[in-house]
Amino acid sequence: MVLRTLLQIYCIFSGHQKHVEFFTNPKQNTILLWNVIESDIISQNLNNIPTKMKRILITLLFPLSVCAQQQIKSKAILESVTVYNNGAQLTHHGNVKLPSGTSEIVVNNISGRINENSIQVGVSAGVTILAVQFNRDFLNTDAANPEIKLLNDSIKIVNTELSKIKNAKTVEEQTLVLLDENRKSGGTNTGTNVAELIKLAAYYRAKSTEVRNAIIAIGLIEEKQARKLDALQQQLAELRNNPNQQLGQLVLQLMAKENTDASYNVSYVTPNASWSASYDIKAVNTLSPLGIVYKGAITQNTGLDWKKVKLALSTGNPNYNITAPTLHPWFVSVIQPQIRIRGLASPVQLNETIAVGYGSTKRKDVIGSVSTINDYTSVNETQLGVTFDINIPYDVNSDNKPHTVSFKEYQVLAKYKYYAAPRISTDAYLLADVLDWEKLNLQAGNANIIFDGTFTGKSFINPANISDTLSLSMGKDKKILITKEKQEDFSSTKFIGNNKKQLFTYLIKIRNSKKEAIELSLKDQYPLSTDSDIEIELVDSSGAEVTKETGMLTWNLKVEPNETKTIKLSYSVKAPKNKVIAGL
Repeated sequence: MVLRTLLQIYCIFSGHQKHVEFFTNPKQNTILLWNVIESDIISQNLNNIPTKMKRILITLLFPLSVCAQQQIKSKAILESVTVYNNGAQLTHHGNVKLPSGTSEIVVNNISGRINENSIQVGVSAGVTILAVQFNRDFLNTDAANPEIKLLNDSIKIVNTELSKIKNAKTVEEQTLVLLDENRKSGGTNTGTNVAELIKLAAYYRAKSTEVRNAIIAIGLIEEKQARKLDALQQQLAELRNNPNQQLGQLVLQLMAKENTDASYNVSYVTPNASWSASYDIKAVNTLSPLGIVYKGAITQNTGLDWKKVKLALSTGNPNYNITAPTLHPWFVSVIQPQIRIRGLASPVQLNETIAVGYGSTKRKDVIGSVSTINDYTSVNETQLGVTFDINIPYDVNSDNKPHTVSFKEYQVLAKYKYYAAPRISTDAYLLADVLDWEKLNLQAGNANIIFDGTFTGKSFINPANISDTLSLSMGKDKKILITKEKQEDFSSTKFIGNNKKQLFTYLIKIRNSKKEAIELSLKDQYPLSTDSDIEIELVDSSGAEVTKETGMLTWNLKVEPNETKTIKLSYSVKAPKNKVIAGL
């Protein structure tokens, strides 16, 4: 009404009162009023209006001009996603018809959990961006989530059934009331006619029982439906309050010089996505190269399901803090190195070694068919990281669960050998020594080991703990038999004055029951003393490479088919006889 009055006053002063038809819709009147004033500004018709009236109109109509902007809704299509180890960049595109002048564009179908500082908007030529605002979108979340839509449909069905049940119950209750009224009326009208009274009583008893039982049965069904409705409503409320399903929207203020079909693109960074690496390591036999399948487990709870998007996995991370660092003094020190297989604390844990691989030769017997995932993946290296662009559309739902995709395959030539540490385990482990691992852009992650078509265990790749050569354990080989036994006949205890000298002798036997010769790296050790009163001497090492600082013994053996090799290890321990030596 206020807008209509303003328009009438303005038209009286400007001489438009005979030419303007008014609307009942306030928004239409707002647009009409602003268009009339805009045309008068162009034709300089405002000279007929008193100065005071001009000021009032300008004061009142300036905010109305904003309201008069046309609001246009647009659904942004998610086109591509670059997933980082911590975060992801989403890129959308869309098209919109813009009228000349200023318009408000509401862009739906974007993530509800984003870093607002990272929002970037681009528009086609001839369109100017005046403002960008991010809002949570609570209305479109229901429409975008098929599970919510299914629940809403189920609630409608249950509500309809519940209404029918209540109607049926009401009918039965009204029937019972009618029976009661007829019983009273019949008893009054018939007086003392006993025969009729007996008939009426029998009919009332049967019919009343039938109706009352029907009311009870309908009540039970009603209660069951009510519980079902309550459960559906609770589940719906839980989904709506779930941040994993929350959408967002951008409100764009755009200005176009003329009516135009404009296009726009939107990109932003969300912290609610990540990927972690995992691997499948395959080998057919010791004569074939290793096949390595590089996989990524993508997790996201951005509130937006990614449907048929182009994925890219990056080893870098979005730089939220770009402040230049300050260097401080850098100190180094010497530590005692541990002798162990890469990634292991002891040889018994050889199924937890590190695995890597690199190569380019394609073999069907290693990876599979000639056409591989490599045909659809390109690798782009920059100073900030490496990006694997996957040219296959993927679906990743916003459920905070890992979705694994394979994106790269490698083959690498490896040198195979066996390893055993009989002091801890009498098993022989097949190792694959791999070079040139640094040519791969590896991430830390688990690896499944498959040898000769059989899953042999899990491994772990950690590029931070890698040296020039990597040793990958492919599993245990039961055709290599190893024993270590103490030789009592060659072990003794002697007392010399106040000292006791003990001699320990062991025989290590290695039998190769395979059809081909093997190379075996055999490791054992003798004890070291931390007490000056205890003297330890290595008596017989059978030609082992001895590392005195650690007490490690290494034999590099070549064992022919069906051959048995014997290694003798002997050492003595001398200590005061009144001391108990721990650790022997």
